[in-house]
Amino acid sequence: MEIQVSQVNKAHIIKIAGRWDTFSSSAFEQTCAELVNDGMRHAIIDTAQVDYISSFGLRSLLNLGKLLEPLQGSVHISSLQPQVRKIFVGSGFSSLFPEYPDVNAALQALGTGH
Repeated sequence: MEIQVSQVNKAHIIKIAGRWDTFSSSAFEQTCAELVNDGMRHAIIDTAQVDYISSFGLRSLLNLGKLLEPLQGSVHISSLQPQVRKIFVGSGFSSLFPEYPDVNAALQALGTGH
């Protein structure tokens, strides 16, 4: 899995590529913990290039939500691929995190769109 981070106004865009599984979820959690410590409050997780997510990947996403919740932060999901969306919805995560068709839609929802 590859992780790239960018920032647009108050939102951090965390772009993930590859498999989000047991091995890669710890790298995601470490990256997110560092970003939260550095002031991140709103995260958009761009999953356009994620081809698989395991329960460990879902758990790492939940952990990010738990980190941001007491800070009045938020986690937004964008660009879920059909096979990943099926897992996301089937596990109930679609009720936990708002989902958007792309990063721009998520930015607009946060009031940081172009």
